Amino acid sequence: MATPFVAPYIAELGASSFQLGVYTSTNNLLTNLMQVFWTRVYGLTWRRLPFIVVGGIIASTLWVLIALSLNPYTIILIVGAQATIGAMTVPAFSAYLGEIAPATRRGVLSASVNRASAFGALFATLLAGYLTLAYSGSTHRSILLPFSAAAALGIAGSVSILAAGENLRTTKKERFRWINLEPLRKNRDFRLFAVANLSSVAARSITWPLFTMTQIDVFHASLWDMSIFSAAGSATTIILQPFAGRLVDKVGRKPVMLLEVLGLAPIPLIYLFATNFAFLVASNALSGAITAFINVTNFSYVMDVSPVEQSADYFALNNALSGMAISITSFLGGLAGNFAISSYGLLNGLRTVYAFAFAVRLASSTLYFRVRDTMKFPKTLRDELRDEFGGILKKFRGRSGIENDDAKTQ
Repeated sequence: MATPFVAPYIAELGASSFQLGVYTSTNNLLTNLMQVFWTRVYGLTWRRLPFIVVGGIIASTLWVLIALSLNPYTIILIVGAQATIGAMTVPAFSAYLGEIAPATRRGVLSASVNRASAFGALFATLLAGYLTLAYSGSTHRSILLPFSAAAALGIAGSVSILAAGENLRTTKKERFRWINLEPLRKNRDFRLFAVANLSSVAARSITWPLFTMTQIDVFHASLWDMSIFSAAGSATTIILQPFAGRLVDKVGRKPVMLLEVLGLAPIPLIYLFATNFAFLVASNALSGAITAFINVTNFSYVMDVSPVEQSADYFALNNALSGMAISITSFLGGLAGNFAISSYGLLNGLRTVYAFAFAVRLASSTLYFRVRDTMKFPKTLRDELRDEFGGILKKFRGRSGIENDDAKTQ
């Protein structure tokens, strides 16, 4: 509910591209890197739900402190604490979900969970955007109500998870280690996937701090505009999530991964050539559509290549690597943005970085050709897409035929 508004809020407070890069870097690094630590902690107990609940409650409470802060670096510090604590929930929930998902239904189950999450995000983001209109004064006053609502809803959601049953294991508990690198050393399939995923998210994160500058400093988007922007992405995720789950379970993970990275490559070009804010909304709709598939393929592939009892380690390690990559490249992206803007001006500086980012995204996508599916699937991507679109055309022609028959009888 509040996440889409943090970067715009910092920008409205006067943050530079460097500060936006520090924010993106800190948030992603701690969110993902600390997952490794928390995985080792609850690996000692084999309990998931306490970490999901406690982490969710504390992280949600910090939204109020963010709303009360007026300094970009103070907000970055609080966001860092929030990311550190909230990190305990992610691998715990992924492992909990993986334990109850049959191998042949992982895509569909993951899609169902992600669709429900996207529904909540869509409603909450629009509500938050509406609440920002309740105050016509400063940006600080306008975000206080939605951020407080986000804290209350987050706490309520975390407490509600207590109704789920804990899946206690009888497996021997592990000796505590800060990090478990065995998945990278011993599992070639996971290693190739992790490298490809790391490179892809690193390439994408170069422009993340600069996207906010285009939204706020170039097109002067309001917080309500940003809620529409975020809602567009959630809406396309919701629409395509069921199809994504079915597709990934039928054709495999690798073909869909290739479509994902190739589909995300041109997004910097949209920002480069955008003439109004509607172009940016369209780009986020495209990103949301692809996110529907990323959510499913990443979860399903990690579960495919990991032993069930070590799935939390695999998720945490993959996310930690991604987080470190995002942290470094978003920080460098902010620095590059500062240099380009000071050298060429705001618009030309941003466009220079966007052109470079497009080339990097395209190059990094080639690493997914080395990833291989470890399971056999009933269809190829071409056959499934042909059947899906053929079915849609058949239904359309059937309806057209009925309408023509009705017109003839009148």
